[in-house]
Amino acid sequence: MKSMIVLCLSFLTLQAYEYHLKPVELAKDVYCFFGAPENISKENGGNMVNTCFVKTKEGFVVIDSGPTFGYAKQVYAQMQEIAKLPVKFVITTHDHDDHWLGNSFYKSKGALLMGPKTYEQNVVPGMSTRMEESLGKEIYAGTQVVKLDSVVEQKYDLTLGDTVFEIKQLVDQAHTKGDLVVYLPQKKVLFAGDLVFNNRLSSLRDGSIIGSLKALDLIDSFQADVIVGGHGYATDANATQSFKRYLVEMKKQILEALDEDVSIDEITKRVVMPEYKDTNLYDVLHRRNVFDAYTELEMYDGDEE
Repeated sequence: MKSMIVLCLSFLTLQAYEYHLKPVELAKDVYCFFGAPENISKENGGNMVNTCFVKTKEGFVVIDSGPTFGYAKQVYAQMQEIAKLPVKFVITTHDHDDHWLGNSFYKSKGALLMGPKTYEQNVVPGMSTRMEESLGKEIYAGTQVVKLDSVVEQKYDLTLGDTVFEIKQLVDQAHTKGDLVVYLPQKKVLFAGDLVFNNRLSSLRDGSIIGSLKALDLIDSFQADVIVGGHGYATDANATQSFKRYLVEMKKQILEALDEDVSIDEITKRVVMPEYKDTNLYDVLHRRNVFDAYTELEMYDGDEE
């Protein structure tokens, strides 16, 4: 009886969290998985992020590997249903862990990992992560923190098969201090990472409201037909607009409050922006966003733009 219990427990431990992933083809050979526009939870297995892959003649390129080893393994299975090709490169858009904790799976498959300087600076093998703390051992099983093979400094053009990938850091600081976008000029598809949010609010905790607005303008200047953000479902040419409106209005109201000498202790009561109260994660993120933006805009000089 005891051996049977041990066997059953071992079997349950081996059962991976099932993400029920189905890729959406946004352009020819360009596929994405869309996470729920909510916070990390055991219920969603950390699947609150968008990840994508591009099929080329020589193999796949992954843009953001997702929240766990198990997630990446299940994405890979979906890729192999499309074509029996290897994953050649994985591009990480920034150093927040929901976007890159699948890297260790792809590393085990021989893929080369690319990403921003902030990943190299802030991501250390053996470090604890938000996902590990939030999801627990079973969902997080197999996930490891691994180093990049190549760091992108400002700009790098990658060609695989006949597909060109333009990888760029648009501004010094926006969502983080190392946000990369990936543009496919032949397909007019742009992967924006967390520079673009839809269906939920973003966080400014590591970023800049001024830099974020500059980055959004630069993303629009690509005139891409498809824009994929790090979170949310909108992917058309206007995918930047809802997040831009939120930041523009916040900046306007905070600058007005500063002109009226509203203190930092009062600013979150002043800049409530009730039209966004029904947006996902408003209660979690909005007050902190206002506080962080106020701190930045206190030193703001409009001539710097």
